[in-house]
Amino acid sequence: MKIIYIKKEDSIEIKDDLKNNYFFVKFLVGLNILNAALRLINIKETGFGFQEIVWLIVGIVSLVVLYFFLFKRSTSDKIALNEIKRLKVNSVFGRKRYSLELTNGKQRNLIRLKDENELSELKKFLNNCGAKA
Repeated sequence: MKIIYIKKEDSIEIKDDLKNNYFFVKFLVGLNILNAALRLINIKETGFGFQEIVWLIVGIVSLVVLYFFLFKRSTSDKIALNEIKRLKVNSVFGRKRYSLELTNGKQRNLIRLKDENELSELKKFLNNCGAKA
């Protein structure tokens, strides 16, 4: 992951190919929703059985995941420093995940941030640029 400070725009540029990763996730979730809809389209004729319950659950979960990826996650490469609220640390199954919480309510995940050294460098970088870390 490479973070560059752009002084004349007062923003940072993050290069980590997050857009591509999220595009594939959104595409696969969309396929899940389409598949669930196709399986449930003939529910009046086939009846409501175990497979229909499974596909209904898969469809609902996929809709929730798609909502979060569209409205709660950001894939912006350039982020103005005044849009950054703070650096957020989440622990998922014992692994720490880092993200930037933005003022519009979205989060920009930092997927390539691996260890404490990179974290301390990022905090120092954000403090030097004027953002809250």
